[in-house]
Amino acid sequence: MVMKLIQKQLRLYWLPLFTFCLLTPQTVVGKIRFATFNVSMNRNAAGQLAGELETGNHQQISKVAAIIRTIRPDVILLNEFDYTGDQASKAVEHFQSNYLSRTTDGLKPIRYAHVYTNEVNTGLPSGKDLDGNGQTDDPTDCFGFGRFPGQYGMVVLSRFPLGQVRTFQKFLWKDMPGALLPHYPDSNDPYYSKDILDVFRLSSKSHWDIPIKTPEGPIHFLVCHPTPPVFDGPEDKNGTRNHDEIRFWADYISPQSDKYMVDDAGQAGGLAEDTPFVIAGDFNADPIDGDSTNQAITQLLNHPLVRDPKPQSQGAKEAAVRQGKVNDTHRGRPELDTGDFSDRSPGNLRVDYVLPAKQLKVLATGVYWPAPPHSSFSWLDASDHRLVWLDVKVR
Repeated sequence: MVMKLIQKQLRLYWLPLFTFCLLTPQTVVGKIRFATFNVSMNRNAAGQLAGELETGNHQQISKVAAIIRTIRPDVILLNEFDYTGDQASKAVEHFQSNYLSRTTDGLKPIRYAHVYTNEVNTGLPSGKDLDGNGQTDDPTDCFGFGRFPGQYGMVVLSRFPLGQVRTFQKFLWKDMPGALLPHYPDSNDPYYSKDILDVFRLSSKSHWDIPIKTPEGPIHFLVCHPTPPVFDGPEDKNGTRNHDEIRFWADYISPQSDKYMVDDAGQAGGLAEDTPFVIAGDFNADPIDGDSTNQAITQLLNHPLVRDPKPQSQGAKEAAVRQGKVNDTHRGRPELDTGDFSDRSPGNLRVDYVLPAKQLKVLATGVYWPAPPHSSFSWLDASDHRLVWLDVKVR
C-alpha cells in the first residue's frame, strides 16, 4: 500500500497566546510548547469519525478541542485519531475549522499551519493467523489490533513547518537485534512461527521522526503509540512488543547503538549525534505500576540522553484518593498519573510522556487534570487520558 504524506498548508493567523490560570504564563522568548494527547477519537466503523468532524457539533470532540485551546501547544501529537486514507487531510481540516477554530467556552481559537498524518498498522490485514485461532481475518490478525485500516491512528499538528519525515511502519520486529520476541514459558519455544516473523511488524501503529523547523532550530519530534502490554497470555506477546516498541526510540537516539533501523524509504540509521529531539506519545507503560514488561518505559526515563521532567497535577493526586480501590495499592506517585482507568484494574497510571533531550532547557511542564469543582473538570470525560505538555528552549 502506498504511503501517503500529508503536509497540509493552511493559512497561518497570528493569535495572542491565551494564558490559562493553571499554567506558567507564556511570555518566555524562544519557548516552544510540545504536547501529547490520546484524544480517544477512535470509532467502531470506518468513516464515522470523519462524519462527526464534518458536522462540527460532537460533544466529545468539542471537549477535546477545548482542552487543546486551553493549553495551546505549538506542536501536539494526537493519538487515537482515526486515519481515513484518502480523506485524511479533509478530516483534519474539519477538526481545525469546525472545532479548533471556533470561539466557544470563552476560549480563543487556535490554528495549526502544518499537519502530518499517515498510514498506521492498526486494522491493516497481515494475511496471517496471528492469534492462532485458525482464521486470518480477525482484528487480532492485523499488524496492529483494529477493526478497519487506520483505527487508532495518529496526527501531528504544528505551528511550525515540517522537515522530511521518516516513518518506520514496516520495520520488522525480528530485525531488531536481541528483540524480546515472545516464547511459550513452559517449553521456551517461539510463540510466532518463522513464517509469521518474516512479515510481523514491530510497530503496532507506526514510529515517526518528524523534524519541526522551530525558530530556535530544528527539533525532531519522535512519536509513536505502542500496544498495551495486556490482552495476551503467559507468552506475553503484547508486553514484549510494547517493550521493544519503546526500545526502538531508545536505540534510535543512542550514538553507541547498532543502527539497525531502516525506514520505509529504505534509509538506514538512527538520529545523528547531538540532534535535539522530543519523544512523545501514549506509551501504555507506567514505570512502577501496571502490567508493562521489564519496566519498559525506564528504557527512556533512565536514558542518559533523555530528561524526565516528571509533569504532575493536583487533579491526578486527588483522583487517586477519591477513586481508591486498586489505586490504594499503587507504589507510584499519584500526582504523576496521566490516565484515569478502571479503579478495579489497572487503576490510574502514568502512561503518556513528553520527554526532551537533555540538551534542551525545560522551562515548564504539566498534565491537564483539573480537580473538581474547577469549571473545566467536565471536559475530562472526553478521554481516559490527559494532555501532557512541555515548554522547552534550545540552549
